Amino acid sequence: METFTDDTVVALASFLSPHDMMSLALSCKRFGDKHGTTTSRSRRTAARDESSREVRQRTDTISLMEVAARTVLQAKWSDEERNALPRHEDESWIGIYHEFLKLFRYPLQFDKLVCECTKYVDISDKTKVNTKRSVYTTDGTAICSNIMRAGKHCVSFRVNSNDGIRCGIMRPTTKNIKSLRKCHPVCNDLSRFSLKDYETLHTDNNVDCCLLVPYSGYALMRERWKRYTNTEMLAMNEEQRLRANRRNGIQSFGWEGEEQTHETSFKVGFVLDLDEGTLDVYKNDRRLGTLRRGLVGEYCWVVSLVSGGKISVSIGR
Repeated sequence: METFTDDTVVALASFLSPHDMMSLALSCKRFGDKHGTTTSRSRRTAARDESSREVRQRTDTISLMEVAARTVLQAKWSDEERNALPRHEDESWIGIYHEFLKLFRYPLQFDKLVCECTKYVDISDKTKVNTKRSVYTTDGTAICSNIMRAGKHCVSFRVNSNDGIRCGIMRPTTKNIKSLRKCHPVCNDLSRFSLKDYETLHTDNNVDCCLLVPYSGYALMRERWKRYTNTEMLAMNEEQRLRANRRNGIQSFGWEGEEQTHETSFKVGFVLDLDEGTLDVYKNDRRLGTLRRGLVGEYCWVVSLVSGGKISVSIGR
């Protein structure tokens, strides 16, 4: 690799997966450290090569593997995809390249299953889950860990039962949420599993979880997972306390496209537009309406299942 200029390294690395880019970045200082911390004969040679000037300038503050990830992203994503995946401050380009592939190129799948009553139909296929029969009725949850930050995103859930299922959006969570023995994302306080500083996410229009209940057509919502402390409640006036209690509770509400589902096999689709803050619902490719407006922040797709019967759900684009 000593014979390769930085331009050549970046060009070769652009064919790698994000995982392999990270592995290469960890292999030596030249690929992984901030550019300029070490010197080499190849870099001195590249310094005399006019064609390498742009790469050298771009790597003043980031590593060669970061440059490779940024280069391949700029070549692959459309304007719409770039706008839907804004880069956070100091976020790794390798990391955002990985998010890009999951969000727009790889098939959607259920990455996290919470509660032992929910399982994959086929362990080699994470796109379809079902419930096991249980003596006790409990709630299980299947989560797609793709994080939607901005722009428009679509999903479809194919369901084989019209009862015992709720599907929609929730805040992204950490991996250790799998340790829960029971999980209903509207009922449980999942704030301790939040990926970000929880308090900074909350505004007047905030919603931590919003699910459609296909059987009844109603929707369930939880504005705030984390319950207010007694100290916080005492500092509020009566009107604020009433609002705080409402935000912490499960809210069942009707909406413009509310429609019961009597079929035992159907498809539910959602379009989440984070630029407009809306969540639209489709059934068997027919638009029902807007389930919720004013959505703010980041979300992921989720399905909650009741273990009482044999329910299966698959996820796709």
